[in-house]
Amino acid sequence: MFQSLKHYNLMPYYSARTFLFFDILILFQRSISYNIPMNVTHHPPLKSSPRALLLDLIRGLAVLLMIIFHFSYDLNNLGFVKIDMPNHPFWYLFPRVIVFLFLFCTGISLTLAHVKKFMLSRYLKRILLLAGCSLLVSLSSYILFPEKWIYFGTLHCITFLSLIGPVFIKSPRISGCTGIALFIFDFLGWDGAWIKLAHPSLDYISPFPWMGAFLIGIAAAHFKSGQLLFSIKNVPRLGKIFLFLGKHSLLIYLIHQPIMFGLLLGIKQLFFST
Repeated sequence: MFQSLKHYNLMPYYSARTFLFFDILILFQRSISYNIPMNVTHHPPLKSSPRALLLDLIRGLAVLLMIIFHFSYDLNNLGFVKIDMPNHPFWYLFPRVIVFLFLFCTGISLTLAHVKKFMLSRYLKRILLLAGCSLLVSLSSYILFPEKWIYFGTLHCITFLSLIGPVFIKSPRISGCTGIALFIFDFLGWDGAWIKLAHPSLDYISPFPWMGAFLIGIAAAHFKSGQLLFSIKNVPRLGKIFLFLGKHSLLIYLIHQPIMFGLLLGIKQLFFST
């Protein structure tokens, strides 16, 4: 249900600029020493470090906003309300804020987990989990909504960015500058081409420009702002709700929409069918 910052023509193609972009980034990164003096916050591996409660709170907020958006979308789709989501400024920006928060948190969490020591086994397990869940989303959407099935949605984008993330996690300045540049280029009209099929998808998130949020998250985890992630030790009762949502974001992401849509569809058939 999320789209990019602007409406794209749904045409299937790959862009040579896409691959050239990655080649330039890799060469640029290799040409710069990692020993550049900077105020970087290094965290121990997650196995021996406390949870970053602020990160869980931000991710929990993103989950709550996602549920609100999808609930509103379902109400509109089933005819309970009438909302002009494609054209109303609020409903245009709302899902994009949610996507930014999710990818921003993904960049932070990947960095905190591997910035000091890259733990290959944990990384591969996470990639396999994300890839499996992405495949589940695609298959289930193809069965339920064959005309709008999801081939590269939010979870697919997170999986892809997690695959390329290790290239950037020790280069905060390159990550931050590249992330900001991607959004600037998008604002100026650069169409960052990606895989696009002919049908409109229920959820389509191109890495361009959304890779920018991920890279900004990597940069934020390194500098002084990264220290804030561990500054919160206790949260009030209300905050624990956000912590729960943040800690279980993947599971909630997978199950919340089928549950909500199923309940609303059942209510419509029971009480509003003619």
